[in-house]
Amino acid sequence: MIPFFYFSQKTHKNRIVKKFNIVIDPLSENHFINEEIVKKILFYKTEEIEKKIGQLCILIMEKKLNNYPFIKKSEVFLSVDGTLNIRILQKEPILRIKNGNKEYYLTKDAENLELSSFFSPKVILAKGAFSKEEKKYLTNLIKFINSDELLKNQIISIKKNNENSFILIPKIGNHHIILGNIKDFKNKLNKLKAFYKQYLNKIDIDQYKRIDLQYKDQVVAKKR
Repeated sequence: MIPFFYFSQKTHKNRIVKKFNIVIDPLSENHFINEEIVKKILFYKTEEIEKKIGQLCILIMEKKLNNYPFIKKSEVFLSVDGTLNIRILQKEPILRIKNGNKEYYLTKDAENLELSSFFSPKVILAKGAFSKEEKKYLTNLIKFINSDELLKNQIISIKKNNENSFILIPKIGNHHIILGNIKDFKNKLNKLKAFYKQYLNKIDIDQYKRIDLQYKDQVVAKKR
């Protein structure tokens, strides 16, 4: 039995890996990686991917994948039939930040993420210099906006002014939305939603210069 075991092990290690099962999660339009990129990370050139099973080191492969800036976590394992299974959890950008000449993404985990030459997702743009704490509030703000159909279709940009006050730029209407301090954004955005639902289709929104959400229990709209 022992010689048979070693023989089967040697035979298995000499088998060529030709079958791949690559799963990239989450399945969305905002992706920076695909199967071709995964293979290039692991094997440099796609035409050189035929490797013997015994030549593969799973830990090194996972390390290579995890070092790629757009991958959050990876798992690599071999099936009994010799299939190389690769599971990728990619980082998800929800905001693009522009601070002077510097541009980068902010992920759902409030992590900075470099721009990609391969893919440019459609996300809200934020302009200004943001502290680490403000970035956490920004991610929560974007999640709140993206979870609401009205806000998601209306808010296209965020700006921070010199007084550390935040301003929202809408898609419809030539006005600015004064958010002010970002920490209590939920109550303010709920007031904005109520205002839009009541007045957006009843008034000429272009006649307003700004909509101020900083006042308690009210929305102050200033005309031009």
